Amino acid sequence: MKHIEFTQKFHWMNGLSEYFRATGQEEKYEPIFKALYHQNYYRKRDIIMNMVEGKYEGIEKVPYELRRAWVNMLLNEHMDDVEVKAELITSLIATVADDEFVNRISKFIDYFVVDHATELLLPDLGDFLSRGQVKSKIWLATELAKCVEGNLGNVAFYGGWYNFAAFFLFSQFEVTKIYTIDNDMSVISPTEYMYKKEVADGKFEAITHDVNLIKWNEKNMVYTSHHNEIETPVNMIVNTSCEHMTNAWYENLPDGMFVALQTNDYFLNPQHSNCCNDLEEAKSMYPMQSIMYEGELDTQLYNRFMLIGIK
Repeated sequence: MKHIEFTQKFHWMNGLSEYFRATGQEEKYEPIFKALYHQNYYRKRDIIMNMVEGKYEGIEKVPYELRRAWVNMLLNEHMDDVEVKAELITSLIATVADDEFVNRISKFIDYFVVDHATELLLPDLGDFLSRGQVKSKIWLATELAKCVEGNLGNVAFYGGWYNFAAFFLFSQFEVTKIYTIDNDMSVISPTEYMYKKEVADGKFEAITHDVNLIKWNEKNMVYTSHHNEIETPVNMIVNTSCEHMTNAWYENLPDGMFVALQTNDYFLNPQHSNCCNDLEEAKSMYPMQSIMYEGELDTQLYNRFMLIGIK
């Protein structure tokens, strides 16, 4: 594969750079990022030698075929018959960097390419792990930590999609349970696969539902699941997808609800039906009786706006 083809196909590796930089772990990611994305042969050599010498934790348990595939991938520009795949990149990063977030992403990819290879297509990682997506989710967790002390309680993500943001909440906060709600049924199983342990522990649940149709009994969320009406207390609403939906979800929330929301000015994206021009417009569209944080994030492609406060 030509280098320009690699960087175009796997530009989501820049999103992972944002994650490792934000968590102060650049040195863990730098070898593999330079080896693959910048074609640095010194880093390629180091990674191969570390594999041979068994310096990566758990490397001895990695099947020979996978280690061989990693070496082929590192040398892919000189081997015409080598197909570079996302699952090879993330599994190698998880081994080299020994990082739980990348390990979750690797398992998420495995859901599509291993467990359901004949049924489902892997989502576009260029969108899922874009620089803007990663930066905005880390920004959420960082600013939320300045607003909240103690247990977040029950948190409901509206328009949660595949919800890798939940990882940052589980990592940085005490959380009783996270509900992730999306009207796309196809995202439910892979999301729960990524949070398999939390699902087993009763701390994570993925729900198919139109968030505009959720009802409230005071601060109890009322929704329909498998033809049954369920009522559960919720302490916080997170919606980082406001640009994808009308404001009905917000208008239906009970007064006094703790909310963290993000929207943006990316009008050119055809999937965005409800963008804002600036932060002041966002505050007007989503009025709060008390704002704990308001801010703007430049993601290079667009500006993202965030509000954290009490409706």
